[in-house]
Amino acid sequence: MSRLCNLLIWFSLIGMFVESAVATAGTVRTFQHAVVVSAQKYEPDSPHYGKRTDAPPKATEYDYDISIRLNCSVYVVRYESVIDYLPGVFAPNQSIEISLEKRLMFVKVPGSGEIKMGIVQRYAVLGNSCEAGRKPA
Repeated sequence: MSRLCNLLIWFSLIGMFVESAVATAGTVRTFQHAVVVSAQKYEPDSPHYGKRTDAPPKATEYDYDISIRLNCSVYVVRYESVIDYLPGVFAPNQSIEISLEKRLMFVKVPGSGEIKMGIVQRYAVLGNSCEAGRKPA
């Protein structure tokens, strides 16, 4: 009886491992080279009313809007942090690797893995500078 229980436990563990491996294999991201255009502190639209208190800082106090250019598009993404720290990879003119998924952008950060950020805005780059960078089809 105990041998049967042990076998069932082993099969359950193997099944969970295989299921996890299949789920992980389905989330392979393709990364592309992009360039950071700018990074600026995120300022919410709502003004502050009332007296200052000893309450913990607002959730947006250390958030940044980062503009990243990929080909002829600029994506504005929001980097959210609980501390006053912005990784050096987000310095202007810095080359980075990104992966896009619907309304999310994943950025590879050396030594930290990937950072997931929400896309706030996307706009096209106009002018000759974009056309000059395009490869002929």
